[in-house]
Amino acid sequence: MHHDPTAAAPARPAGKRCAACRLTKPAGEFYVTRGRLSAYCKDCQRAKSAAAYRGRRTDPATAALMRDRDRRRKRLERARAAVLDPERERRNGRVRSAAVRRLITAHPTEYRALLHEERQRQEGHDG
Repeated sequence: MHHDPTAAAPARPAGKRCAACRLTKPAGEFYVTRGRLSAYCKDCQRAKSAAAYRGRRTDPATAALMRDRDRRRKRLERARAAVLDPERERRNGRVRSAAVRRLITAHPTEYRALLHEERQRQEGHDG
């Protein structure tokens, strides 16, 4: 049986009951995934996602695991990009250097203050 792209999409209910807060809300209050309304309303889904994020970030073991995973993913992405465009890193370095020069030129007083603070910080660690 083949999917007929010209067939009308199934009718979506006007409202739905959220599995978390148990309130019946309009369909627009739910995210749509794979053509279906999610089980939780947008407010409950956001709260659940925020709580999960906070939980992951407050657990030191989980946070370390996530940092490691992100580091590996970024390293792989940089390696893939280097194969596709070998000159990219050099161009990005030139762009960053030019941007730093422009910032220093635009804010010389702040630059000198930061430079002074950094020298003092370095001397404090070395001495």
